[in-house]
Amino acid sequence: MTKIENNDYIKYFDENGKYHREDGPAFISKINNSVFSSFKHWYIHGKIHRLDGPAVEYSNGISYWYLEGRFLSKIKSQEEFERYFKLIIFL
Repeated sequence: MTKIENNDYIKYFDENGKYHREDGPAFISKINNSVFSSFKHWYIHGKIHRLDGPAVEYSNGISYWYLEGRFLSKIKSQEEFERYFKLIIFL
């Protein structure tokens, strides 16, 4: 895994150059001002993905859930995601 860090962000990549990190967000923005909110994005081998929370979190409180690169537009909370995930496991 490759890590790139500067004053504005931290990024993690797999051996193929795709965003990847298994123990935390793969892209962390440190910029937080009146124009931009800092954020954290979780990726696994280039696909935006997270099981234990939203895959996109902004410092202003906005969050989005993704599963294997698919945006789950109707999911608005971790509880809703967990119910959805249990349903798809049994399909």
